[in-house]
Amino acid sequence: MKVFYNKQQVVESIVVDSPSARKPKLVLQSWKKLGYPMEIMKVRPLTVDELCLAHDPAYVRGILRGNIKNGFDNKSKEIAKSLLWTTGSFASAAAHAYQHRESTFSPTSGFHHAHYDQAAGFCTFSGLTIAAILIKKRFGAKKIGILDLDSHSGDGTDQTLYKTGHEDLVEHYSLGYDDVDIYNNEQWLTNLPDLIRERFSDCEVLFYQAGVDCHIDDPEVDKGHFTTEQIAERERIVYTTCRELELPVVTNLAGGYQKPIEKVIRLHDLTAIAFYEANQ
Repeated sequence: MKVFYNKQQVVESIVVDSPSARKPKLVLQSWKKLGYPMEIMKVRPLTVDELCLAHDPAYVRGILRGNIKNGFDNKSKEIAKSLLWTTGSFASAAAHAYQHRESTFSPTSGFHHAHYDQAAGFCTFSGLTIAAILIKKRFGAKKIGILDLDSHSGDGTDQTLYKTGHEDLVEHYSLGYDDVDIYNNEQWLTNLPDLIRERFSDCEVLFYQAGVDCHIDDPEVDKGHFTTEQIAERERIVYTTCRELELPVVTNLAGGYQKPIEKVIRLHDLTAIAFYEANQ
């Protein structure tokens, strides 16, 4: 497992409803305890110009200077600095996956609600859109997939792709737009392999938001209402199907809001377990 992580993407002092600013460190500690081989890869923080690939330059500079509220609804410069590293983590993981045809991990969250000139829902910068545009610019990518299985819709992803003229670059599926709840999630899981094949088989790389706020016990659950066992099955399906397609996957964490945070970490463990087992 190649995990793109730098301690500067973690902010432990921020206490809000979302644990995403401090979650990467805790997830890595838990994954190490699983005993699977894991290589920590170097992260290059993004530049202001790279953030502006998906955002209004005035908005980007306002966030970084502490003049505009970020996705956590504050103007923390500590959070602002970490955002260069969270987006850098995902972009670095995406570049490696594309170049080397090898699946990677970015222990990050807080991307898919960020709009072109506005933060929302604990999201400040659209790391998914930025990474897609960077891969196109650097390597000439023609088709990138985004499989967003966070409970909530990837509205910011869609809006930033539209505003920057990159709609045709990305094939985007977001669970939050689909009519999936406790009454039909088993059928959705049954259909998931075909969904991946039909939507992403012609993509060169897949960005996978492995959100766990779709768990039935999550206080913010919107779409899914999956049990622990169903989330484990979801992860198995994603990785085995993508391996069948020879499609490299860039996985990030996305949402999860149960308390104590150890409940969220245990669910993120299922992602690492499924990845390891699918690639044996």
